Amino acid sequence: MNKQIKKYRMQGKTASHTASLTRSLVMELLRAQQIKTTPAKAKVVKSKFDRLVTLAKKGEGNKRLVQSFFASNEKAVNKFYKVIESQLQDRNSGYTRVIKTLPRKGDNAAQVYVMLVNADVKEKKSEVQKLLEKREKTESEKSVAGRVRKAVTGTSKSKKKD
Repeated sequence: MNKQIKKYRMQGKTASHTASLTRSLVMELLRAQQIKTTPAKAKVVKSKFDRLVTLAKKGEGNKRLVQSFFASNEKAVNKFYKVIESQLQDRNSGYTRVIKTLPRKGDNAAQVYVMLVNADVKEKKSEVQKLLEKREKTESEKSVAGRVRKAVTGTSKSKKKD
């Protein structure tokens, strides 16, 4: 029984494909503070990002390794160090979190969110929430109180112009 066989997390991809995919997902995680992906890719991104942050926090000697990972992309390296200074400086480990979400519609594949721990992420409103807010706004404008409020604010604006 040979137990020394490497088991890859993203099977069916060449090493260069896996490396470039990991690099692009880490860069997207830095840019957007959260990404939505499959669980296998999330495990790879989480481990790679956590290793990079640990290396970068250890000192200046490891700066070359971090730059080589980002393929000498100066904007990405600067953003990486800015995120470490602002959000991840007080933590020793566990810089990312993985949260399960609903499966993908097309092929019913499992999906997860990978996000930075101290990130302030804007939540996107669903179409239903947008329609409900629009309905409430139009109802408030059509009601008697809404028309009175509109008339009062309209007259006060014209008085300020005079």
